[in-house]
Amino acid sequence: MRIGVFAGSFCPVTKGHVDAIEQAARLVDKLYVAVGTNPDKHYAIPDDARLKTVQKAIEHIQNAHAVLFGGMMTDFCKSVGASVMIKSIRNATDLQSVIDLSDINKSYWDGDTVFVVGSKQYRHVSSSLVRELAGLGQDFSEYVPSCCLDEIKKILV
Repeated sequence: MRIGVFAGSFCPVTKGHVDAIEQAARLVDKLYVAVGTNPDKHYAIPDDARLKTVQKAIEHIQNAHAVLFGGMMTDFCKSVGASVMIKSIRNATDLQSVIDLSDINKSYWDGDTVFVVGSKQYRHVSSSLVRELAGLGQDFSEYVPSCCLDEIKKILV
């Protein structure tokens, strides 16, 4: 069984995230969607709400399971027996970041770091864009999964 990990902060989860997770899930038999936690980082959305919205957003993906994880992602990969970490790239900046991450991961884990390219209609979508629009009182509904919209609005607006 090929096990993969797709990690992120998902603050908040976006349609771009869901698209990338759908792509990642097609590459493996089981996909862990790791919602990263870091006690030294201040998230705009609490950990439990980030997990809940990701779970709701991916419930249609049969082989994907969302979990909270704090710590080094390569440790999580080892703990679940993952052979691949899947990252999404939207642009050249993301690509460089994933290349750098892959190099670092090799020092701590013998799995592979691969990437999926975000679908064209979502490449401009990011969590920071959603947070910025929310902070400006603008409609961001086209960028987040409709099943999570009310929950995200309660927290960000």
